[in-house]
Amino acid sequence: MARLTQVALLFAGLLCLMCLSGIAHSASPQFFVEGKVYCEVCRANFINKLSEPMAGAKVRLECREEEAGSITYSVEGETNDQGLYRLPVQGDHDEEICEVTLVKSSRPDCDDLPDEGWAQKPVSRVTLTSHNGIQGNTRNANPLGFAKKVALPQCSEVFKELADDQDF
Repeated sequence: MARLTQVALLFAGLLCLMCLSGIAHSASPQFFVEGKVYCEVCRANFINKLSEPMAGAKVRLECREEEAGSITYSVEGETNDQGLYRLPVQGDHDEEICEVTLVKSSRPDCDDLPDEGWAQKPVSRVTLTSHNGIQGNTRNANPLGFAKKVALPQCSEVFKELADDQDF
């Protein structure tokens, strides 16, 4: 009978350790979303050789239910001196739409949100699930940029170079 009690206590202790391990594991981020924020000095809505990394810009990741649109997860972050951010994400968001958006520019001379053409809502959608074949826990978001109010004069040369490079 004493042997049975010892086995039961050992089993209960192992079960407690497994539960604590699960709690510790769930407290750590399941994913990291990484991306870049830049100042688009040509108002072209894409990165070019004149675009400048933006340090200190604020971004937000939000996940929403596909049907109802209710926010299920949200986290904010700030870019480093190279314009890069890394956001920790808790949980698997398989049935949700997750997007990174620009929150606040760190530069008063470059704080316009793009509102022309395809960039009417500057967001980067990311997939945050482990049920789709993507390996690893890092997800890369597309670059996002604030724009200057007026394009720099040297932008015309960049556009000319781009046009000359096209093979139609």
